[in-house]
Amino acid sequence: MAKFSDAKELFRDIVDIKQYIPLSSSEKIKIDLLNAIYQKEKMILLTGEAGLGKSLLLKSVYEQLKDKKDVFFITNPYMEVDSVLKLIKELDIQKHHILLLDEAQLLKSDTWENLRIYADKGNITIVFATHDTDVSKLLSKKHFKTRINCIIPLKNVSKTEMENFILSKLLKNSYNEIASMFTKSNINLIYKYTKGSLRATNQIMYKLLDVMEYFYNKNPNKFNLQKIKNKYIYIAIMDLKAIDA
Repeated sequence: MAKFSDAKELFRDIVDIKQYIPLSSSEKIKIDLLNAIYQKEKMILLTGEAGLGKSLLLKSVYEQLKDKKDVFFITNPYMEVDSVLKLIKELDIQKHHILLLDEAQLLKSDTWENLRIYADKGNITIVFATHDTDVSKLLSKKHFKTRINCIIPLKNVSKTEMENFILSKLLKNSYNEIASMFTKSNINLIYKYTKGSLRATNQIMYKLLDVMEYFYNKNPNKFNLQKIKNKYIYIAIMDLKAIDA
């Protein structure tokens, strides 16, 4: 039986392309995003609440394009803004370039405006991934003098997709025994807490496997390896709420 402490590392909240799970909704968004890029749309807005997987989706797009296109992936534009603007100025306008900007909500208004001007004048597609979900409010700001060419919203995943996300991670990494322990009751309880947020799902799974490791080591003879007790999930939820408090 694989250790729960090893399996929990799969759910550490980091952007690791090896742990990208192609859910049906995110793959649809990815196709829409790639189509907009191939059509050379100048400015694309990828929106969604924090924790829905925008960073990993953008990283997946980058991995798919990097060998075929002139594409740049900026993970922290707020810290790298000068480098970004300098980079754009030096690009060959005869070639189509793609700039993927994660955490775009951190950018200042004048930076948005500068990027908009470069996009209007140059042969470049800029994808802004932002937490700002109120698109109408965002577009009313002064740095948007022209309309965004394409707006792609990322939504919370369904319960079925969340279950697929959890089990696929475990099965993909050969933690079959742990995957088989999950019941519909477990999935319902986890979804009730996470509400379809992939970040929240990662957080609760990381904590849950930590809790299970504790009880397994404490008394392995009484630990049920056939299914997960909901009490472990409740403990994980309470621990997370205590951390957030």
